[in-house]
Amino acid sequence: MMAPEHTHQVEEDMISKLTDDVLLLILEKVNLSTSVKTSVLSKRWKNFPWLLTQLNIDIKDIKDFFHGPHAEATVDQIHKAMASLTEVVRSMMATTRRKSIITKLCISLFLTNIYSNEIGDIVNEAVENGMVKDIELISGVERFPFDVPDDEMVKHADGINSFFGNYPKISCCLRSLILYNATFCKSDLHNLLANTCMELQYLYLYQCDTGIINPVFKIDAPNSKLKVLEFAYCSWIKVEVGCLPKLEQLILGHWSSPYLPLTLECVPCLKEVDIYSSTVFYQKQPFKLSELLGGSTCITTLTLDFLGQKIWLKPEKYQLRSAFSNLRELLIHGIFVGFGILWTTALLEAAPSLETLDIEVYDHLCGDADEEKRTFGERTNASWDVSEFAESSKSWPLKELKLCGFNATEEQIVFIGAVMERASNLRAVVLKEQYCKDCSAISTPLDPSKCRFPSNEDEQEMVLNNLRNRFSFGAEIIFSRHKFSCN
Repeated sequence: MMAPEHTHQVEEDMISKLTDDVLLLILEKVNLSTSVKTSVLSKRWKNFPWLLTQLNIDIKDIKDFFHGPHAEATVDQIHKAMASLTEVVRSMMATTRRKSIITKLCISLFLTNIYSNEIGDIVNEAVENGMVKDIELISGVERFPFDVPDDEMVKHADGINSFFGNYPKISCCLRSLILYNATFCKSDLHNLLANTCMELQYLYLYQCDTGIINPVFKIDAPNSKLKVLEFAYCSWIKVEVGCLPKLEQLILGHWSSPYLPLTLECVPCLKEVDIYSSTVFYQKQPFKLSELLGGSTCITTLTLDFLGQKIWLKPEKYQLRSAFSNLRELLIHGIFVGFGILWTTALLEAAPSLETLDIEVYDHLCGDADEEKRTFGERTNASWDVSEFAESSKSWPLKELKLCGFNATEEQIVFIGAVMERASNLRAVVLKEQYCKDCSAISTPLDPSKCRFPSNEDEQEMVLNNLRNRFSFGAEIIFSRHKFSCN
């Protein structure tokens, strides 16, 4: 049944009442081809696409130019779709039609594709004409780790180098760069970061490397403006950060080196470090965190995620004091449920300004246990001695304690009590039940019949009474639930 005519009129009237600024904000949320198509709706909409200050050029938008099922598209149809997308880009960037400067241009392409050169020509000319201010560039797509052929990764890196060589104006406006699955020559990658993309502020490298003959990569760029550097599934055994004077955040994602994966030298602005690593089965010795963070004394937030595998930290006492001198927030995640968490209190002794401690206990069941064992080896815990800290009278400045995967075990109750008695300024203790909605299991107690998350008020009151009867504290106890998905 067709909707009454007056319904369409009401909808049209509602849209017509919106201001131009609001309509432009709406258009910025749709893809490029849809934006251009709106120009034929009415005289008012005629110039809207060329008034947009933020544009997205995404290779995925070629689906709008297919006729028939996308999965059955032939090579010829893909070329025609890419040609159509390129013409849309040419129209949107035309100096004769553009009504405003593009303050943010996001480009997502495969830089080995022949059409990347045509789009590169268009964008490069727009930059020369002063129509583009900031550019974000993505090349490639996320693929399953370590499942991309070597020759494909080399070809991709060559395409990236050629693109920046052919279009130097683009690199002058580049603020964000995301690269997937590329094997560079060592000098090419360093030159890209230190000399070519001088305005770059964010860099994300996924499954990138410099080949098996160059397993160590050093970044030394004293003139760099890079603020955020992120790695994921990269194959270097070590990254040496020499000089990155503006770097504020460093993320090592899914590192798998048997050696100390990182050294820092001149990073005076580094405030946040996030390390997600399960290491590999042949890593025999744990890392010294003090050596890894030794070149920085300004870190305020530190995340260590063991991804449910071995604890790769080597026990230390006071060597961390320099790196922890300004630490405000410490997140220790992915601790296998069988290891216990009392050892984490040893790190508090080295952090004189720590305000938040965030602990996550992990026992996830979605993965293949046998495959994990072959990849990561046996789970092993660090042999931290906390006895001397238990006898210490030093007060911790902690204000908030978070414990994800709380199950009211005796070990966890003792841990909470130890923190509460030493942290006189503690205001809140947040206890979370955290589980995966795909497999309904994370941080499952070793004996589910005895301990689990207190889900109702009576069970929560029992936990509170247990803490009150054994420990002195004034902090508020908060019970919370959190679901997540590993998909």
